Amino acid sequence: MLFLLLLPGCSHQGAKAEFFKDSALSLVWPPAPEQPRVKLLKVFTGTEDFGETKSAFKTVFQAITGENPESVGFMTPAGIVSDGDRYIYIADPSARLVHKIDIIDNEVTYLTHSGVEPLASPVGVALDSSGNCYVTDSVKAKVYKYSQKGEYLGILGNGTVEFQRPAGIAIGRNDYKFVADVLLNKIQIFDDKDRFLRDFPHEDHAKDLNKPVNIAIDSAGYVYVTDAFNFAVKVFDQSGKLVRSIGTAGDGPGTFSRPKGIALDSEAHIYIIDANFDNYQIFDQQGRLLLYVGITGKKPGQFFMPNGIFIDSADRIYISDSYNQRIQIFQYLKEAQRK
Repeated sequence: MLFLLLLPGCSHQGAKAEFFKDSALSLVWPPAPEQPRVKLLKVFTGTEDFGETKSAFKTVFQAITGENPESVGFMTPAGIVSDGDRYIYIADPSARLVHKIDIIDNEVTYLTHSGVEPLASPVGVALDSSGNCYVTDSVKAKVYKYSQKGEYLGILGNGTVEFQRPAGIAIGRNDYKFVADVLLNKIQIFDDKDRFLRDFPHEDHAKDLNKPVNIAIDSAGYVYVTDAFNFAVKVFDQSGKLVRSIGTAGDGPGTFSRPKGIALDSEAHIYIIDANFDNYQIFDQQGRLLLYVGITGKKPGQFFMPNGIFIDSADRIYISDSYNQRIQIFQYLKEAQRK
C-alpha cells in the first residue's frame, strides 16, 4: 500500500527530471577554464518534442478556424512563466493564444478565448499562488484571468481600469499584480482580489518612464522595470521611489539596444534580455555586468530576437527565443553546483 501511495510522486518527479534533461547538450557559460555559472538544459521547439503523445493535442483552433489541427507550433513566443513543477505558459501573440505545457502528462493545451471573444495579442503571462494564470492582451487592452484548469475567470480590475497597451505582468507578495502599460508609461497595481489599488511608481519618478515593457519583483518587494526607450532597468522600492538605474544605450556588453524581459534568480542577480544583441545579460545588485549569454544564430544557446524570460524557484531560466520559434531552458549554477 505504501509503495502504491509513493508511486505517483516518484513518477511525477521522474517525468519532470526527464523533461529538463538532454544529454546531447553540454554548453556552459563562461566556457572552460572559467568556472561555469550557467548551463543549457533544453531546447524545446514544441509538441513534437513529446514524441508519441501528439494525439493529445487535438484541441486548438476549431472555434476560430473550423479546423482541428493536431497542434499549434510556436510562432513568436513572448512572455513566459512556469510554476517550476508542472506547467509552463507561453504567450504567443502571432498565434493569438497561450500555450500551456504540462511536462508531467506530456500534453499541450491552449488558452484561446476570453469567454466567447478570441484573444488578439497575448504578450505577458504570470501565475498567482493558486496557479491562476493572468494574460495581458496588448490589442484588446485587457488582462484576463484563467484557472489552473484553463477556465476563463474574468478581467483584472473588473472593468474599472482602462489599459492602453498592457505588456509585462508580474505577481509579487500577497498576490499583488503589477502590470506595465507601454502607452500609459506607468505600472498599475492590483490586490489579491484583482481590485485596482494605485499607479506606480511614485509620482516624482513616473514622468521619467518611457515605454515600460516588462516587470520583475524580488523577494524583498523591490520592483524592476524594463524602461525600454530609456535603455535601462529602473529599480524601485515598495513605495515607488527610485533606488537605482541599471544600463545605458549602447552597442556593447553592459549597455542596451532593445531591452525586453527581466527576471531575478535566487541570489538576486538581474537577468535582462536584449532582442537586438540576441543575448541575456546578468548584473549584480550594484548594476555591474557579471556575464552575458548568447549570440545571434539558430544553434542551441544562440538566439534570434529573444523576448521573454522567467526564472523559477529552482533557478531554471526560461527564454522565449521568439524568431527561432522555440524555448530554451538554462540552469543557474550556484557555488556547490559549479564543482
